[in-house]
Amino acid sequence: RNLMPLAVEVRFKGTRKDLFAWEGDPAALKVNDRVIVDVERGRDLGRISALGELAEKKCSTGCSGCAVGDAPADAPRRAVVRSAGPDDLRTADELRRSEEDVRRKVIARVRQHSLTMKVSDAEWQWDRNKLSIYFTAEKRVDFRSLVRDLAAQFRTRIELRQIGVRDEAARLSGVGRCGREYCCSTWLTELSPVNLGLLGLFRMLPVV
Repeated sequence: RNLMPLAVEVRFKGTRKDLFAWEGDPAALKVNDRVIVDVERGRDLGRISALGELAEKKCSTGCSGCAVGDAPADAPRRAVVRSAGPDDLRTADELRRSEEDVRRKVIARVRQHSLTMKVSDAEWQWDRNKLSIYFTAEKRVDFRSLVRDLAAQFRTRIELRQIGVRDEAARLSGVGRCGREYCCSTWLTELSPVNLGLLGLFRMLPVV
């Protein structure tokens, strides 16, 4: 019998996530499973964070980070290919361990190009078809020559993504003034905008 594709929300490193479709047995997947998914340029590995109606609802509410790829919102969903096996997980772990060394090499190149930007993080796609570099900057940065340089060095497609300070904190984690790990890198998975009215309210609250 033909089964309707199951909506699957998959999270990756940091706050990055997207919605995929699974056409196999719905019982074969569960939340927190690690899966291989089709992406724009190859395949990536992530962790399931929601399934079925809940995944659909989370995406339809317009939450930040949903449909993070370059495809339009009404494009067919890319597929969950399969559950990740031991070799897949080993490859992913090796890539994660290499990313700090990659970040240091990128910082060195940024200095050579005299660019005013702070390199926050590096993230390999699971199949190494793409390397994403996350950075913060106060002004617009012309990094075209840097991208060409990095593509020659790492022999893959380079994507530079400018992020805000909250996104940077979510990716890097750390300890806030309260003495606990940042909310945005633990339980607070949606980074909603903070408007000026809320900021004024926070200033009026008593310090305890």
